[in-house]
Amino acid sequence: MPDYDPIPLLENAGYTEQEAAFLYLVAVHSGYFLRRQFCSFIQRDRGKLADSFIQKGRRLDHIQVIECGQARHVYHLTSRPVYTSILRSDSQHRRFKGYSYLQSRLLILDFVLDNLADTILENESAKVEFFTMRCGVRAELLPRGWAGRSILFPDGFPIFVAQDGSPRFTFFEDGSVTLTRFGRYLDRYHPLFSALKSFELVYLSDSEKSFPFARIAFASQFSETQAVGVSEQTPRGVEHFLGYLEAMARFEGRGHATTLRDLEVLREGERIYTTLEHQALYAAWKIGSTDASKIRQRFTAPGPQAKFTTIALPYTYPLFTLKRERNSKQKYGSQLRSPGRSLPEGT
Repeated sequence: MPDYDPIPLLENAGYTEQEAAFLYLVAVHSGYFLRRQFCSFIQRDRGKLADSFIQKGRRLDHIQVIECGQARHVYHLTSRPVYTSILRSDSQHRRFKGYSYLQSRLLILDFVLDNLADTILENESAKVEFFTMRCGVRAELLPRGWAGRSILFPDGFPIFVAQDGSPRFTFFEDGSVTLTRFGRYLDRYHPLFSALKSFELVYLSDSEKSFPFARIAFASQFSETQAVGVSEQTPRGVEHFLGYLEAMARFEGRGHATTLRDLEVLREGERIYTTLEHQALYAAWKIGSTDASKIRQRFTAPGPQAKFTTIALPYTYPLFTLKRERNSKQKYGSQLRSPGRSLPEGT
């Protein structure tokens, strides 16, 4: 976040507070937006407010239109003064990079709008500070890329902070046929992931088709079994084994299974937990010389506690013919003013 509030700067150009706040989110996270996304943000149905906002952005030459056929459009925030007002004058979001990039950015904006109440690490400096200062990760382990200069976290995907303080990474599909991008992402982030005690990676798309392959790709580097405590002795996970111990204790105390779930777990456990180690752990459990935390520690593999989640966003996106408006001269860029300086004109 800049050390001043950029919303009044956008309001001075003629936007309402809600419109300015939405433009800020677009500039930070996507560069592109749909009419329905603006309506979702202001919690209104399609109508005059959306029309007024879009017409205003076009009149100020802050927004360009991408026609997608079937009377559908994508709106591209291209104005350098807008990006400069939030200290992102070099943002790559201003530049058109084709359908794949555009699609992933629309997915990002939808997910951000759905999770505005969460803590989001919005930019490179916030991410660096979180991982180096709060998580104690060495700076050389952070993912790097090149965009005219060496940059950290080059994908620009938002990273969320869960309630327990662990990071929740995101990867957004771009409509590619293969998972090459995801493989490169995993390679780039592997040093950081390995240095963390726990993390979640959320794979997002508008379709579930690639999810099985994405899970395999992730498991090849970070198995979710580390988190659930799957081992040779606990093939269904440590929580299942703990459930079996509790069900056994209830069964011996009452002489019968108390619930259908207990009965199911006991039947499964009779086939799975048959070794001397299992018997010894149950005996120790009954007399109180071991407990759930000790058993979890015993069967949880060392290393990062990795969780992989797939989400198919419940939204539709345009089919793109990619016919853009011609750039026009920035007429109103001078209406935006940054503290202590004028903002450059032009798109």
